[in-house]
Amino acid sequence: MKREKLNVLSERDLIIGLIVSEKFCREICPILNPRLLEIEYTRIVAGWIKDFYSNFKKVPQKDILKIYRAHCDEIPDEDLQDNILSFIEKVCRDYDDIKNFNDEYMLQQAVLYLKGRSLKNLSEDIDSFLSTGNIEKAESRIIKYKSVEKNSGKAVSLLHNKEAIINSFTQDDDLLFRFPGAYGSVVGDVHREDFISYLAPMKRGKSFILIDAGVTAVQKGLKVVHVSLEMSESQMLKRYWTALSGQLNKSKDDISYSFFEKNDDGKFEIKYKTISRKAVSISEVENKQNSFKRLFRGGDIRVLVAPAYGWTVEKLESELDILVQQENYIPDVIIVDYADIMAPSEKSDYRNQLDGIWKRLRGLAQKRKAVVFTASQSGRASINKNVDSKDIAEDIRKLAHITSMVSLNQTPIEKKNGILRLKQLAVREGESEFREAICTQCLSIGRIVTDSHFDDEVLYEVNDLKRNKKNRL
Repeated sequence: MKREKLNVLSERDLIIGLIVSEKFCREICPILNPRLLEIEYTRIVAGWIKDFYSNFKKVPQKDILKIYRAHCDEIPDEDLQDNILSFIEKVCRDYDDIKNFNDEYMLQQAVLYLKGRSLKNLSEDIDSFLSTGNIEKAESRIIKYKSVEKNSGKAVSLLHNKEAIINSFTQDDDLLFRFPGAYGSVVGDVHREDFISYLAPMKRGKSFILIDAGVTAVQKGLKVVHVSLEMSESQMLKRYWTALSGQLNKSKDDISYSFFEKNDDGKFEIKYKTISRKAVSISEVENKQNSFKRLFRGGDIRVLVAPAYGWTVEKLESELDILVQQENYIPDVIIVDYADIMAPSEKSDYRNQLDGIWKRLRGLAQKRKAVVFTASQSGRASINKNVDSKDIAEDIRKLAHITSMVSLNQTPIEKKNGILRLKQLAVREGESEFREAICTQCLSIGRIVTDSHFDDEVLYEVNDLKRNKKNRL
């Protein structure tokens, strides 16, 4: 029996969105006419889901198989039944991998696809009428044409639309994740379209903390693209693999590991122990990968390496388009290490070039419906002191484009003893956090933050760290 291949990528993603995403279904159903779809069984499934959502106000998720069983006898063509069942069974089988769906980006793409299909139908009808000399019907078809548009212009009544008010407080469709502990409070919730930056002097761990963002995101089942403008592909893969697996280039038995321990007064003290880690076992890499795939449920990280000052934001967009078109890889998180060494799109003085790069990265986050992480180097004067917003190198206008900026603070003694302090410099939404996050770290195993608590919860003084090392466990 011949199985029809679902070869229209936009229709496949559209149906998956209708099955798994509440927001996608809520916003696309009012403008979706299943007859616009090109493939027969996607038209049928779309009609089923529209009716289901209209009646129950929820997406079918894995119940799509029950919907199929309720309607399959209505389809006289056995091949068509088989095609629909094959597609639905695959969706249910892979559900955990596809449920983290970039609904905002795919909503944009679905609207564009439906527009294209609608215009193609219009063109075909007009050509048909003109070929028979029926000018009046061709004109009438043009006059009656209605463009496919989201209902964005409808005013919402604060006093009559109860559902809209409730949804605004109970649904946060754009929330992606939150870093754990005090670190999460300093950065704030991470949403789609956010533009988050870390600020630190050279050799303070900017690349490590951007990798940590990628690791945290993939552990939440999200898709990450990490663009490195400084390190080689081999260096990037080694750092990510160590951060994910804990495996090192060479086995090591004497790694210093700092951690928090709560004392009788309820304060956290910083303690130390020695840990060991094994070297990467070539024979176990594939098993580890399979384990991570099950654990991360659809999450993945793609590493792109580019020359410093070689990629513009437009070049980055082109590379992202290739990932979408050729591999159907739609990122939720885009990491750029780091923005200041991207190539400018236009020639001007250096400060205006930087401003243009940061503006375009903010636009990239909005267009791709993804969060963008980057880092910026603070001025030379910040090397021996805490970093503040006035230490932003070259152009303070960077603060105008970000949604959150966090500084990385660390004295030489703290670095030696595995301690990092994070301070919120700017946040666009939510309450400001004025406390520092005191973080333990172990760069030997690729972890710039292993745990974190606020400074008023931690009992320690920077100057005492060196002599307190005698208390290591």
